[in-house]
Amino acid sequence: MTVAWRGASLARQTFIAFYSFTVAVTAITFMLYVQDTRNSVLEMERATMRTMFPVVDRVIADSMVHNSRGGIAHLFSVHNSHGMADRMFLLDTDKMAVNTDDLAAGVRPRREAPRAFDPDRHIIMDFPVQNRGACARCHGADAGPLGYVRLVSPKRDRQIAAEANLKGRLIILFASFLIVGLWTLMVVRRVIDEPMGRIVDAMHQVARGKLDTRVDDLPSGELRSIARGFNNMVRLLEKDRREIVDLHRSQVGHMERLAALGELSAHLAHEVRNPLTGISSAIQVMQSEIPDGSPRREVLSKVLGQLNRMEQTMGNFLRFARMPEAVVRPFDLREPLERMLDLIEVRLRTQKIGIVRDIARDLPRLKGDPGQIEQVFLNLFINASHAMTDGGTLSVCARAEPDGSLLVEVADTGKGISSADLEHVFRPFFTTRENGSGLGLPLSRQIVMAHNGDIWIESEPGRGTSVFVRLPAAKAEG
Repeated sequence: MTVAWRGASLARQTFIAFYSFTVAVTAITFMLYVQDTRNSVLEMERATMRTMFPVVDRVIADSMVHNSRGGIAHLFSVHNSHGMADRMFLLDTDKMAVNTDDLAAGVRPRREAPRAFDPDRHIIMDFPVQNRGACARCHGADAGPLGYVRLVSPKRDRQIAAEANLKGRLIILFASFLIVGLWTLMVVRRVIDEPMGRIVDAMHQVARGKLDTRVDDLPSGELRSIARGFNNMVRLLEKDRREIVDLHRSQVGHMERLAALGELSAHLAHEVRNPLTGISSAIQVMQSEIPDGSPRREVLSKVLGQLNRMEQTMGNFLRFARMPEAVVRPFDLREPLERMLDLIEVRLRTQKIGIVRDIARDLPRLKGDPGQIEQVFLNLFINASHAMTDGGTLSVCARAEPDGSLLVEVADTGKGISSADLEHVFRPFFTTRENGSGLGLPLSRQIVMAHNGDIWIESEPGRGTSVFVRLPAAKAEG
């Protein structure tokens, strides 16, 4: 019910709400009116019976005083013979019915239980016949009521007349409902449904890319305000799209130039790396021919070191520019982590750096290239060692996350990274070390993203750096 209501149009909701409220209020009012009319009819009947009793009482009193009891019988006979049989009864003090015919004949009147009437269908009123002064000579001055006159009136007689009146009013009411409903529906469609339909159609056209769509000439002020806001929004969207298209074109041209430059740079690096290898080999031969302790041997060692550094930088650049194809297979993350920690442990020990391993044993398996993942963590471990020149602690924590992914934290107690430098650490060739290439973190990020993971850094100068790597677990094969 709630879903259907929410899915209905604003015009339909407005019509249903307004019309339902009108019908409910009118129906309740009509029901109260019907009840009040019925009560009024019954009260009018009681008032009529109260008005009629003094006449009956006077006839009974006069007949008894003048010893003309035939008048009493005649009164009851006439009343009960005009379509109102058994509607008026003479009762004694014990409320037993008195036979008025016997009373008129001068014999002792018979008494019997009065006829029973359903109080839900009849109005029953008992009026006492009071002991007047003229009656005291026969009944005594201290006697209470001398008897009762019971008047009975069927409720149905009055209700039929009232209901006939109500039927006419009910017809008028339903006709009013119909007219009000049609008028409300017409107004709602004209004022809400049609304008909102135009706005919705315009929104669909804009969603299909027609940004020249406009909504004009709406009837009400609020909808005109909505239309003006919609038109202004579409104008801004059209302007922004033109700017985005122009920017995209310029960026595409720039990216094409960068791609060509990257290919050229990779080719150049490859061409430079091959001669470097040859030069390095030649210098090693020359170095082996020079006696120990010769100054030239020391110079050649320095040259050889710089050549190795250049070759390593070229190798990192080529790996960054041309990522080797990954060998994807399921593997346990503990293996590359433990292997890289064992590999760098000797170097860390010489720098007086301790290792804290907190690698959970129940880690889910990953799916990817373990060799590339090893390269990522080796870069992170080396960067951490460079940050702790005076010793410290390298902490490696690996755990499973509630969403099923794996989170690895590599933390050091080094000098930290400033907030200004932290924004650029993943930019190629950016480095804060004198001999750094600036390709370790960009290459690590490229590998992690290729494995659908994420990498980020948190650092506080003077207190250390933490690098977080999140990798998705391998999906279970069914």
